Amino acid sequence: MRKSLLVFILLASTSAFGQIGVQGAFQIFDAVYTLGREVVQAAEFKKSKKEQQANEAEYMTTIQRADSFFVVQKYPQAIEQYNRALELRRDEYPIEQINRSNTELTRLNNQNFERNLDTADAHYTNLKYTEAIRYYSAALEIRDEEYPRARIEQAEARREFWKTVHFSSVLISDSSITAISSQAFSTDSYSNFLPKGQYPVLNGFSWGPSNQTPNGIAVPSNVRLVIYSEPYFKGKVLADVLGPAIINNSSKKSNNASLIAHSKTFGLPLQTIFPQTVRIWSTGDMKDWYKGSMEISEVK
Repeated sequence: MRKSLLVFILLASTSAFGQIGVQGAFQIFDAVYTLGREVVQAAEFKKSKKEQQANEAEYMTTIQRADSFFVVQKYPQAIEQYNRALELRRDEYPIEQINRSNTELTRLNNQNFERNLDTADAHYTNLKYTEAIRYYSAALEIRDEEYPRARIEQAEARREFWKTVHFSSVLISDSSITAISSQAFSTDSYSNFLPKGQYPVLNGFSWGPSNQTPNGIAVPSNVRLVIYSEPYFKGKVLADVLGPAIINNSSKKSNNASLIAHSKTFGLPLQTIFPQTVRIWSTGDMKDWYKGSMEISEVK
C-alpha cells in the first residue's frame, strides 16, 4: 500500500520534474523506499534489543530471587521462581536447580515427618495427648500414613478417658500391686472409671468391678469431684476436690505398704501429674461414702 502510494505521488510529480522521466522517478522511489525500510528495521532492531535487555534483566533478578529462597531452604518458593525464570529463558541452570530443590524438599520433609512423630510419641508417653495430636497432625500434613492417623485416634480416646474419675477398691499409686494399689488411670480388676455427671444415690452403686466401696480415687486435671454424706446432694460435704488429686482411704494409713504406695515418688509421668502435694488422705473412712451422693464436673 505504501509502495503504491509513493509510486502515485512520484508519477504525479513528473510534470514538475520533467527532466527526470518515469525511469528516474522509479529510481528515486526505490532509493527512498530502501532508506525508509532500513530506518524501520533499525527502529525495530533497537526496540527488540531493549526488550531482550529487559528480559535478561528480569531473568537474572528471578534467578537471584530463586537462589535466595534455595539458600534458606524455602524450596517450594525457589521452585516457583526457577519455573518463572524458565518462562523467560530456556536454560540448563534453573532446570538443575529445580531438580536439586525437589531432592532437598523430599529430604527436608522426611526429616520433619520423623521429627514430628518423635515429638508426638514423646508427648503421648508423657500423657500430653493434646500436644501429641498436634504433632501427629503435623506429620500427616507432610505424609499421609496410617501410623500417625491411628495414633491420633488413640490419643483422642485417651484424652477423653483422662476426663473421667478413677475409683479403685484398693489405694491408688503409680503401680498395680495385688490387694495394695492400682496404677492411676490404668484398668485392673479393682477399678472403675466414671464420667462427669450427677450421681444422686450411691447406695448399691457399683464403684468398681469388685463391687466394693472405694479405697482410692484419682481426679484428673480440670475435673471437680464433690461427695455428699446424704443422697440427692444433701448433708455434709465429705470431699470437694479439684484435680489433679489423689484421695486414699485414711483407714489404710496404719499399713506400711499403704503408706509407701501413697507417699512414694511415682514413676514418670505420673509423678509430674500427681506429685505428693496433690495426694491426700480422706476425712473419715471411705466405706461410709456409699450412703451419700456425688457430682463430677469438668472445669474449663
